[in-house]
Amino acid sequence: MIKVMLERKVPKENFAKLIGYLIDLRTAALHQPGYVSGETLIKGENPIDVLVISTWISENHWKAWTTTAQRIDLYNMIDRLLVGDMKVNIYQVPTGG
Repeated sequence: MIKVMLERKVPKENFAKLIGYLIDLRTAALHQPGYVSGETLIKGENPIDVLVISTWISENHWKAWTTTAQRIDLYNMIDRLLVGDMKVNIYQVPTGG
């Protein structure tokens, strides 16, 4: 299993739009094979730091999701709202003890 950390900075005036797009993304991901869960966390005031953590069965499932037309379209809309570039980090969930 993997955890994907997506870090974004958004101006306060674009925050509501961003949250709407993130809800659309999560709704679409629910139907994507390998998607387990997701959550959105925020900190700061302006710009607002937004961290999305999603859990996937495997990195291959995540990569398949990144190539879907729906995700690409939503990401293009999200990118226009941001300050700087999104940062992506993928972590492996250890198995066993």
